[in-house]
Amino acid sequence: MGQFYDLRGSEAQPVKSLVFQKRDYTWLEDLVRIAESAGGHTAHLVLDMQGVSCLGCVWLIEKVFTEEPGALNIRVDPGLGRLDMSWTPGAFDAVAFARKIQSFGYLVGPPGQAIKRANRGLTVRLGICGALALNAMLFTLPGYLGMESSFQFATLFAQFAFALGTLSLLIGGSYFFGRTWSSLRQRVLHIDLPISLGLIAAYASSVFAFARGASSFVYFDFVSIFTFLMLAGRWLQLKVVERNRHLLLAAQNRSADVVRAGSEEKFPVADILSGTPYCLPSGQPVPVRSKLLSESATLGMEWINGESESLAAPRGRTVPSGAMNYCNHAIELEALEPWAESLLARLTEMPSSGPQRNAQVERFIRVYMVVVIGLGALAFVWWWRQSGDFLIALQVLTSVLVVSCPCASGVALPLADDLAASFVRRLGVFLREGSLWSRLRSVRKVIFDKTGTLTLETMALRNPESLAALPVHEKTVLLAMVSDSLHPVSCCLRELLLAEGVEATASADVKEFVGLGLERIGGREVWRLGRSGWAGQADGDCVFSRNGEVLATFCFEESVRTDAAEEIAALQKQGCEVFILSGDRSQKVATMAARLGVPSANCHAAMSPQQKADWVRKIDRHDTLLIGDGANDSLAFNAAHCTGTPAIDRGLLEQKADFFFLGRGLSGIRQLFATAHRRRQTVRRVIGFALLYNFVVIAISLAGAMSPVVAAVLMPLSSLVSLAIVFLGRPR
Repeated sequence: MGQFYDLRGSEAQPVKSLVFQKRDYTWLEDLVRIAESAGGHTAHLVLDMQGVSCLGCVWLIEKVFTEEPGALNIRVDPGLGRLDMSWTPGAFDAVAFARKIQSFGYLVGPPGQAIKRANRGLTVRLGICGALALNAMLFTLPGYLGMESSFQFATLFAQFAFALGTLSLLIGGSYFFGRTWSSLRQRVLHIDLPISLGLIAAYASSVFAFARGASSFVYFDFVSIFTFLMLAGRWLQLKVVERNRHLLLAAQNRSADVVRAGSEEKFPVADILSGTPYCLPSGQPVPVRSKLLSESATLGMEWINGESESLAAPRGRTVPSGAMNYCNHAIELEALEPWAESLLARLTEMPSSGPQRNAQVERFIRVYMVVVIGLGALAFVWWWRQSGDFLIALQVLTSVLVVSCPCASGVALPLADDLAASFVRRLGVFLREGSLWSRLRSVRKVIFDKTGTLTLETMALRNPESLAALPVHEKTVLLAMVSDSLHPVSCCLRELLLAEGVEATASADVKEFVGLGLERIGGREVWRLGRSGWAGQADGDCVFSRNGEVLATFCFEESVRTDAAEEIAALQKQGCEVFILSGDRSQKVATMAARLGVPSANCHAAMSPQQKADWVRKIDRHDTLLIGDGANDSLAFNAAHCTGTPAIDRGLLEQKADFFFLGRGLSGIRQLFATAHRRRQTVRRVIGFALLYNFVVIAISLAGAMSPVVAAVLMPLSSLVSLAIVFLGRPR
């Protein structure tokens, strides 16, 4: 395991820049305090975790934990995205451990609501029905091999098959029956309907034939095997989506508790009323429109309107809901509105998830119901009139319903989804909604947010040679000054210095002068980082000085993703119309559009969150894909046909998006389209084979030549052929 990452190759997930980000762990300190206050020799805590994807990740986290003083036991569950640890109270630093594993790309968060695996119950059903199916075949196989009905154990074997088929129907079939009934009540035709119909028809006719002693018309083994195969297909379909969802921290409200001004009392943002004075910690968004009571503050507007520059606000200024506190200390504000009426409350509200309708699937089911049931009914009437034997007519009807049931498609299509999702996963793209594949087919408009989507989260240093020329001592002082600052300039310098391996000097008080910069006094030396004229007289966006002597000047710009122009050109070549929606200023958006080759008519600037949503809703013809990262994209996400995000650590859009992607580029979006096209071709081949297969087997059934033995042979053969088609057509 010590060589795991060396041997794994290049498939490890990129960890983005979160390893360099300064994160607030005051919530963890509170949880540790509560855990240790319970008394006893051991403290215990469960946390949500993001970034775990394999056994190597689990091993690495456990290795780091065991090296911490006071650490006792840890268990990492990559399936649930959970970390369960225990330690000796007072001897273990949980915050230091959290920061250490963050340096490897793993984030911990407060425990969400008790997580239950979406398919845990399905997995149990699958295991039980697998055992039932094997035993059903065990007791029916002698009959297929020529066992006479007069054999002394024949009746016992038939009773066992009846019992096993009944249990399969009750345990496995009930999964499809419940979903079918729920969809019909909501007037949605679901693929579970024909599956339920085939199971009921096979079981009911088998019970009738069993009661009449007609063993040649009994399908109990089919009921058991068919139930198992359908459950296996459904489990496969849900597995990838659940795994990708658990790579994220559980959905957390981005707005943490605030402190009532003048006291230590914490209360949730939902309790804020107009006129409530409160203190907002560093790094948190302003929950409601408020008036600034502190002397001054540095605020970030990127998360709410896409502007990358920070804002220096004086006392008395009205601060919009969603602005970030970039100060390295708490600021005091007075609410001007209640939480329920704030913009942030609207943006963080998760849309109600009703049943997803798929017109193509519903059309297929309608045709299936009309054609198959119609043919079966006509065959039943014709054979009853011709033979006068109700049992023979019932056997023909059952044969039509059983052999035409979508067994092959029910297993092969989920496998196609699994292979496609696994392929894009290796490229850094992770699906959260399985229905995305069918929706991508209609996408003709790709809409990008600008800041944080077409650009990277951190700014770019235009003159890195200025930083490289600094002596090591000056770099360590500079890192100490920017370590606790959330300002975009500080974040950029901190990331570059940490990536270079610089270690900060001993901590000293760093004072922030809002609108000017940072100051650090050590002995007789006064270090400043900030505006020209205040830190030192020189040209540049930011000046670094000691006792007024300029040591370096830095110039910054938005860091555009390296492949953005190439990927946008490729999307346009494929027939997609590309748009840019941004809350940033018109000039900056126009410059970005010209750089990326997007027509100016397709670029819209200075848009509010509601304006973005209205615009998307206006142009959407079930053909839009929106890529965004900030809270200002949240309402537009609710209106778009498909959605994706590169932001996985902000607690909002990653819980709404159909997919998320990692890395510093946009190539995953084009790969997603290419994989969807390849999957669509494979699905067409599977459906083509299914149509041919159904035409042949229905003809055999109508001729009265279909028996349980033939059905038992044809069903697995058709499944194997369908699986082979999927495997040969998988993306490479």
